[in-house]
Amino acid sequence: MAKYRHIHTTFWNDPLVLDLTPEQKYFYLYLLTNDKVKQCGIYEISLRQIVYQTGYNKDTILTLLAFFEDAGKIIYSDETNEILLRNFLKYNSSKSPKVIKCIEDELTDVKNPILLEHLRFDDTVSIDYPKGIDKKKKKKKKNKKEKEKEFIDSVFVFEKDFNKKMLNEFIEYWTESNSDSDNSQMRFEKCDIFNIKKRLARWNKNSETFGSKKSNMPDFLDNVYLNRIKDDSYQTRKYFKHLVDNCGYIKKETLTGAIKYIKR
Repeated sequence: MAKYRHIHTTFWNDPLVLDLTPEQKYFYLYLLTNDKVKQCGIYEISLRQIVYQTGYNKDTILTLLAFFEDAGKIIYSDETNEILLRNFLKYNSSKSPKVIKCIEDELTDVKNPILLEHLRFDDTVSIDYPKGIDKKKKKKKKNKKEKEKEFIDSVFVFEKDFNKKMLNEFIEYWTESNSDSDNSQMRFEKCDIFNIKKRLARWNKNSETFGSKKSNMPDFLDNVYLNRIKDDSYQTRKYFKHLVDNCGYIKKETLTGAIKYIKR
């Protein structure tokens, strides 16, 4: 790994950098030049090390990481403690076979595959990604049920922090797909970055804000309301469940196979 990291002179003319506070400039330079930075632009570093080397506390560091992630300068994975420096290869690499070989070797150590997908878009040296990734032990491609189970298990890691009902609603929403086909993507798979912990916290906050209020769903079969939510299958299912659980409706199937909801 190289002992030096070059900062392009245009760094100081970057519109974002011009508007940064001294604290933010210092932290951004640290992200670009600390001893964990790799040639590929993805590296693993603990919050403890950042605290020790920068002198900032953990809360300040998380705030700064979130700021630069929102600004499109980095992608931070708190599950693996990895940071992707956006456009790092543009200023810190070349088309040298030796450099490309170094990068391909480093890619085999990346733990979060989503970061590799993002790196492809920033690639300016034509890296042979399949070759680099294939050096890892090949894993069997997961089917839809396996991916759904893995997602559910990842959510229930936080069952001590959130109530079970909220977790189940969260899972139901994010595992929804357009069809039952094994090739169809679930809602969470369509997101470039899916930080379960952060999304659960936001979901919980919204539940606390709106959950205590009386539901704005009608207590009767309202076709106007149904038409308004027809494109949101999750909300539609939730409305029908509300009618059955709270409003005295029953679900019946007609001779033609159509589903009707009838007041008892």
